[in-house]
Amino acid sequence: MNEMTSTSVQERRGVDAPTSIVDFYEAIEVADHPLFVTLASRPVDLSALWVLVANMNEGISPNFVRWLATTIARIDNSRLASLLAKQLADELGNGDPERIHRALLERFVAALEPWRPRGPGGRSLDAGRRLAERASEVFESSAPFEAIGGMIVAEIFAKKMDHCLGEEIRRQSLVPREALLWLEIHEVLEIDHAEDSRGVAELVPVGGAPAAQAWQGARALWAAMWGFLDDVMAAAYAHG
Repeated sequence: MNEMTSTSVQERRGVDAPTSIVDFYEAIEVADHPLFVTLASRPVDLSALWVLVANMNEGISPNFVRWLATTIARIDNSRLASLLAKQLADELGNGDPERIHRALLERFVAALEPWRPRGPGGRSLDAGRRLAERASEVFESSAPFEAIGGMIVAEIFAKKMDHCLGEEIRRQSLVPREALLWLEIHEVLEIDHAEDSRGVAELVPVGGAPAAQAWQGARALWAAMWGFLDDVMAAAYAHG
């Protein structure tokens, strides 16, 4: 399904059903993105995976805690805040500094360092920086329910992307198993968080500005994530 051509269809269905955000984006397969199609069609390309994981680390890790915390602070709904706080606690290791996700992802990037591309295009972290800029526009919008919509689809996209990454990384045995703890944690947690997305959507007021804002944030965040994969592919295969 092409998200870029499907948005207007969803808009015609109306913005009065925030739970439909979950159904709509769950139906889009991230595995169909050309990056993952290309990866799956070739021998394992650890250089391309470095580009993907390093840019995830650049774009998401320094910002996700702030995005979540800011969203919680701006929503005057304790049930919504509770669901988002659960995700925030997970991100921060649930009180265990050794399991803070940012540190674990940096360990993953370090393990892929031997396969870091030589060319300047492949070494670029611009994809992550662009993602951070685009996602920040959603999570720091003056319309707080845009951030809620963005968070709903962020977890759905992350679940699908992490699954694709896991499928690729397990086709090889060169990267040490202990470096994959971030991925192993996220493959489980993102399923849980994506399921929580429906609970979050159910708490968005039906009708009026909150629902419209949630849809707008969802569309913008999904486009940012899809564009991130476009940028990663361009960098990973800049050498042809």
